[in-house]
Amino acid sequence: MEKVYLYKAADYQEQTMQKLMKDVFAPYGGAKAFLKGKKRVLIKPNLVTKKGIESGATTHPKMLRALCTTLLEAGAEISVAESHGGTYTDSSLRSQFAACGVTEALSDLNVKLCTKAESVTVDTPHGLITKNFEIIKPIAEAELIINLCKVKTHALTMYSGAAKNTFGAVPGLRKFELHARFPQINDFVRMLNDLHVALPICLNIADGIVGMEGNGPTAGITRNFGFVAVSTDAFMCDSVCATLLGLNDVPQLLDAKARALCPESVGYECTNLSEAEFEGFKIRDLVLPDSHPKGKISLITRMQNMCGGRVIKFFKPRPKIDRKKCVRCGKCAEYCPVKTIEMKGGKPKIHRDKCILCFCCQELCPPKAVYIKTNRILKI
Repeated sequence: MEKVYLYKAADYQEQTMQKLMKDVFAPYGGAKAFLKGKKRVLIKPNLVTKKGIESGATTHPKMLRALCTTLLEAGAEISVAESHGGTYTDSSLRSQFAACGVTEALSDLNVKLCTKAESVTVDTPHGLITKNFEIIKPIAEAELIINLCKVKTHALTMYSGAAKNTFGAVPGLRKFELHARFPQINDFVRMLNDLHVALPICLNIADGIVGMEGNGPTAGITRNFGFVAVSTDAFMCDSVCATLLGLNDVPQLLDAKARALCPESVGYECTNLSEAEFEGFKIRDLVLPDSHPKGKISLITRMQNMCGGRVIKFFKPRPKIDRKKCVRCGKCAEYCPVKTIEMKGGKPKIHRDKCILCFCCQELCPPKAVYIKTNRILKI
């Protein structure tokens, strides 16, 4: 069982980040020892949307910079690669790096930003639900990958961390094709785990200094969780983070447990902390996404096959448009994987009978005009 190392951190100041990166690699004998003679390192951040650091949605550029300088001092050759939720083109990649503060933060370092939109198909013969993926070329060719993710709640998967972050290996709008192909949450997370285990992730750094609660991964509320979790095993890392947030029955972790990729439960014994220290890291009264009111979605999921699926359909949350916030940009219609949203008279209209409840519209709406409407019974 791989250990998860937890560290307290209150801010992203340079001095804090430099100390943090020393702590990150210390259990492995330092950054140079961790590399074990390998040179080429790819860092996979979370740049899911063009939002500033104050949003809590994307990797903080100062943390990324500190990680890069630490690895450069250890003799690594570093590249940074990501595919965000929109179109996958050279210009969109450059724009995304710039908008998230990465370009400026790394401008004086010998670090390659992967801004050429190339992808390849890789076979995943051991996948349970899919045997191949189209992924971005830099990740497909990487020797070592460091997964630099954010700790967030998520409207579809409940929790987003290390294992979920590798979905960014799938280029642009291909992500929405996978949403359409696997509309059921159990199939979707199984696909996510097929993808994650196929990638050469050597280290996972989950940033919860400032994370997100509520309608994550992009439209939620920032919250200072005040910790960073580090592990060579993404599922162990996520299990510990979910425990600290008080999240139970996270679909992606349930699938990982069924595959024996992580234990049924985790506690302080899996970390570098004492029991009292571990308890001190726990987050109280986490705000869940609107699609998971009071955590009752897990009960409803167990009712999925009752009455031919009519019971679960009655309770399912639905995306709706706040007309006062909508700026009619059409992004929700553009990114809907099954094209259930159309622009009529310049206004978005959701055809609910075709909606697969992937919540991509909420995730990628720039003005946060998409919200999740839940059945009133669930709010009692």
